[in-house]
Amino acid sequence: MYGDSLAIISYNHTFSNPAVFSERDSLYGTPIYPTAIFDGTDQVFEQDPNAFITTYTSYITAAKADTPRYNLELAATATASAGDIQITIVTTDTIPAGQMLTFVAVCQDSIRGFAKDFNYVCEELYRFPIELGFPDTLDTAITFSHAMPIDKMRAVVFVQNMDTKEIMHSATKQFEEVE
Repeated sequence: MYGDSLAIISYNHTFSNPAVFSERDSLYGTPIYPTAIFDGTDQVFEQDPNAFITTYTSYITAAKADTPRYNLELAATATASAGDIQITIVTTDTIPAGQMLTFVAVCQDSIRGFAKDFNYVCEELYRFPIELGFPDTLDTAITFSHAMPIDKMRAVVFVQNMDTKEIMHSATKQFEEVE
């Protein structure tokens, strides 16, 4: 329908750590649960894709019409016990100081649960501020230890305006195995 694929992340409010739930709740307010939609390469796990498209059509259309203020480049590699994420962020405009944070989520594509598989489970979450004046570039590397199967590892990077809570731009990348 849109000629490319999209990824959608929603906050799981039913199985959260109480401290994390309280922090997220204070950021967004109850009962709002944030959802981020961005260009990606994943299939949508929905029994009836037509219902999914109907639910999110207005959000997808709005997201695709918005001009990004960033160019994100992402490389993700891993060995059996360590991962490395290389992020390059190039701004297309001056970014207001103190408003923007970059979040990096290391996800596992699926984990077998008691009664079903859980898809796109966040295993690690990192964040750092981003304050760039046009035409600045930020290069960042994140190295971490893990015990996940490499073929199920994915990195998701998104820039969020902490004043408006809007996701400004995002990217996702499957990890590549290295020796």
